[in-house]
Amino acid sequence: MKSLAAENINNANAYTGRITELDGLRGIAILLVVSFHYINNQLSDNTDKLSRGVAKVTSFGWVGVDLFFVLSGFLIGNVLIRNKTSPRYFKTFYIRRIVRIIPNYFLLLIIFTVIWNMPYFERNYFFAEHGSIPLWSYFLMVHNIFMAHYDSLGNRGLSISWSIGIEEQFYLFFPFLVYYLKKKWLPLLLICLILGASLIRSLFTTWVPQYVLLPSRMDGLSLGFLIAYAYSEGLLIKHKVILGKVLGIFLAILLFACAFIYWKYDDLGVMKFTLFGLIFSIFLVFALIFPNTWYGSLLRNKILMWVGTISYSLYLFHYAILGLAYHFNGKNGIGIHSSNDIAITVLAFAVALGFSWGIYKLLEQPMVQFGKGWKY
Repeated sequence: MKSLAAENINNANAYTGRITELDGLRGIAILLVVSFHYINNQLSDNTDKLSRGVAKVTSFGWVGVDLFFVLSGFLIGNVLIRNKTSPRYFKTFYIRRIVRIIPNYFLLLIIFTVIWNMPYFERNYFFAEHGSIPLWSYFLMVHNIFMAHYDSLGNRGLSISWSIGIEEQFYLFFPFLVYYLKKKWLPLLLICLILGASLIRSLFTTWVPQYVLLPSRMDGLSLGFLIAYAYSEGLLIKHKVILGKVLGIFLAILLFACAFIYWKYDDLGVMKFTLFGLIFSIFLVFALIFPNTWYGSLLRNKILMWVGTISYSLYLFHYAILGLAYHFNGKNGIGIHSSNDIAITVLAFAVALGFSWGIYKLLEQPMVQFGKGWKY
């Protein structure tokens, strides 16, 4: 007979609503990314001690994308595992993904297409540089492959879009693996993908292919997917007491090991994405099994949840808005070198929040509701 905990978790899996704590984690993820672009990237060339210190503190903001990958792997894994036997498994999944991802992303691409064809922006390197990445590849969401090939993130304003390519390629093939693979073999496959990601990264001599290719970044997505598998089996709640203790100790060891390796070598090597993925996976598990603790209350902070709700729109548009804010103030590119630049950055962040909220309400939310009309 199934335990009550297992039954409860299966009932939870039947519920398709949001896990509110995950909105808080999304909020943390996007704030990390924004801090990297709005602070670190603007101070990286400064030589004064204060600027270098602030840049150092925010230099790990890029790991917010790794948190997004873990969350994405969990959420998609939960959907695919739960609905594997549905006769509309593929059709509903792909329709919902298309209406969730494409409208916001294509809006960004259309805006940049207009910018690239306006003489007003032709001397601004932040917008004018196309690099070697063809525009059509962005629309087909294979631009991350071109980025790896040319060892370049291409246009600065669109550099953040590499992760969209990874996500969409993940959505393309993983539903087939889940559908045709016996469920009992899924953990083994995921573990192989997690371990294999670092091996694949070691094959490249430059950082861009390591950073932007799906095979190189399968660890975070697979870790989230593995948590979804354990969640669907009722293992997290059933063993939450011992799991919390073991993961707490493991988290402390991970953080100490990362700090020591970074202090010793100033880099975490090819394992860094896996290490950060493991850290964020533990935070995700804690959010799932300990929602009624101070940690759960922190993740349910209204401001953090609101930022998490608009995180997709904010991720897509925040960097472009920063570049526009500087351009309209007569500057060619970004960089904090004065109090005026600080004011521009703060204003850009406020505009990015407002713009993202508007896009969420007017475009993203209606399209998501439309997608929910397609049932499994």
